[in-house]
Amino acid sequence: MNQIPAYDMDEHARCERLPIVREAYAQQFRKDFMLFLELRAKELVPGGRMVVSLVGRPSNVKASKFFHLWETLVQILSVMALEGVIDKAKFDSFYVPVYGPSGEELREVIQDEGSFSIRDMRVYDATTDMDSMLFTPSSFVNHLRAIFEPIIVEHFGEVMDEFVRTAERRWSLEGSMQDERARNPRAMLVVSLAKA
Repeated sequence: MNQIPAYDMDEHARCERLPIVREAYAQQFRKDFMLFLELRAKELVPGGRMVVSLVGRPSNVKASKFFHLWETLVQILSVMALEGVIDKAKFDSFYVPVYGPSGEELREVIQDEGSFSIRDMRVYDATTDMDSMLFTPSSFVNHLRAIFEPIIVEHFGEVMDEFVRTAERRWSLEGSMQDERARNPRAMLVVSLAKA
């Protein structure tokens, strides 16, 4: 069971701007990732290697700003609930406990856990070098689909095609995908580890 404060259970995205909630998310991420490393270390021989890739945030981005991606998800699902595509009660109970660590946070957790040495670590924004013509409503919603489809399907059933249509319609009407990209700063954290 996670240790996210119970009073935050009735809010969508659960991580909005409250420092105590963000700190609880950071502590839960640390605890869970340390357990992940400990268990993987048991599976590897000394010197064995592992590559881990996860979504995080650039070091210069505050944790609170990282959650715009999850707000985007909730906004799309909210429209779907209003249109009757998904059940309102299911929408109200939807909970996505997410935390995007910075590269420094990830490095600290790995070093504190102690089972692995870091061979290489890269932090990059996959959209920075993307031509703005390629960053379209379709490409962004497919990015969201790749991240969230298992969670959404588990909770709401087979609604991903409608999720894609709703999101594409929203961004086609609202205009600039560059604004969306600016509101959703994130980074891919890729770390190559060797068992100590």
